[in-house]
Amino acid sequence: MYIKYLSISLSALLISSCNQKNTTSAQKTTDSATVTTNKEVSNPTDLHKGSVTDKSIDQGLEWLESIFKTKNSDKYFPEYNVEEKLCTKRFQEFIADSGELYGPSNLTDEEYPAAEKKYKAKWSNIYPIEEREMWLFGRGNGDIGELKQLDINKIKDGLYQVFIDYGEGIKTQNEVTLVHEHGDYKIDYCKTEFVD
Repeated sequence: MYIKYLSISLSALLISSCNQKNTTSAQKTTDSATVTTNKEVSNPTDLHKGSVTDKSIDQGLEWLESIFKTKNSDKYFPEYNVEEKLCTKRFQEFIADSGELYGPSNLTDEEYPAAEKKYKAKWSNIYPIEEREMWLFGRGNGDIGELKQLDINKIKDGLYQVFIDYGEGIKTQNEVTLVHEHGDYKIDYCKTEFVD
């Protein structure tokens, strides 16, 4: 009977220790999960490292930089008639109207005052009137090619500063307003100043 009692006691002890081992293992797993969860909560930047980097990319700045890039250069002025490709339709029209008045024009001296009055009435509530011919980035109306210097900096969302040294003493400081149009960026205004 002693052997039978010893056998039952050992079996009960063995079963009890197995259950205790499973409970301890389950507790360790729970503790491990708690530590992991607490670690994730205590350092939330670990969870968002990828998205923080993605948000820091300024797509408007990248778009502006891309218009001056070719296979061989990061400082090449875009092809002739860039306004059609890079500007909103409204800004293109403004540039064309200013060119008609303040650039080479077919207007007679008698037609000019009425045309200027109409121009100012049409545009003064939309764009600043500068009473001079307007070409994007102060380029004139010919091909440019390689630039001596190009610096593009963000002022704030949608507003950028573009410095261009064309060479031969011609430099411009440009304040460029970008907007979204049909899923792409377009220039909706460019204030240009010639600098020494």
